[in-house]
Amino acid sequence: MIERRSLGLGAFGAAATLAIGAGPAHASFPDRVISIIVPFAAGGATDMAGRLLADKLGPFLSESGRAVVDNRPGAGSALGANVVRRARPDGYTLLVGSASTFAVAPASGAAAARYHPTEDFTPLALFGLSTMGLLVSRDSGITTMRELLDRMRANPGRYSYASSGVGGIAHLASEYFCKSAGVEAVHVPYRGGSQTAEAIMKGETLFAIDTVGSNIGQIRAGSLRLLAVTTARRDPNFTDVPTIAEAGVPGYELASWTVLAGPAGMPPEIVEAIGRAAARAIADPTVRERLETTGTVPELNSTPAMTREFLDRQFAIYREVVARIGLRLE
Repeated sequence: MIERRSLGLGAFGAAATLAIGAGPAHASFPDRVISIIVPFAAGGATDMAGRLLADKLGPFLSESGRAVVDNRPGAGSALGANVVRRARPDGYTLLVGSASTFAVAPASGAAAARYHPTEDFTPLALFGLSTMGLLVSRDSGITTMRELLDRMRANPGRYSYASSGVGGIAHLASEYFCKSAGVEAVHVPYRGGSQTAEAIMKGETLFAIDTVGSNIGQIRAGSLRLLAVTTARRDPNFTDVPTIAEAGVPGYELASWTVLAGPAGMPPEIVEAIGRAAARAIADPTVRERLETTGTVPELNSTPAMTREFLDRQFAIYREVVARIGLRLE
């Protein structure tokens, strides 16, 4: 079960200029642009979170502070993660990753993700939890999850599901759904969330489980139909849509989430400064509203310590799910 726990942040306060020793010289942080690596293509939920954070993080660190997003998709988001893992731990190269990045890929044994989420990275902030949804095309003629399962059971192995890449959260969530529901489907990976939605709408695949935030425009326009959500509770934006457990697959529960991290070994002063600035960014009313309207519940009590604890707990949960469904990515 996915557990949310707030350890308390205390007063946010203003982020002061931070003096960091660099050999014999001293430089104020930040004195150049911070690069925020998003290990997915532009346009998805993680990319949106990264851009919202980039807009606020620099100014909250210093008056002249600036952060920019650098999209590095590939290898189920492990490619971008490895860029940050190998970067200098000076606070100028950060990673906005999801459950795919920090849990699914390393838990499933992916060759490109031979890293540990808290031993090989420095957790900085938990952005929030994101609802995922079971999606079909409006033109599929399917209006409920039961109808989807009936069609798949009548034609074992005939249908396929789309994901945004092998080893990602959408891949794991869909495999977990099929195993839990006792149905068969072929996995068809694409390069991003926007291509996943297009594949469903064109009829290339029958369904997908993806973040609601990445597809909210098509859901509201009616081109995609949201049959159920993966979380234990219904999405507040779609209260008439049942959970997968309510719709007939008891015990199914999964969510995506977004975390800010840096390379392992970052100086404590920089960790504290970035963690504090990120928490202020998440609490910003504009950021909160944007997140909430796209299916993400912001974590308003984020600290580096609680983010580390959260990642360790979630990694254990995802390893258990991976073992249960037998997902291995060599």
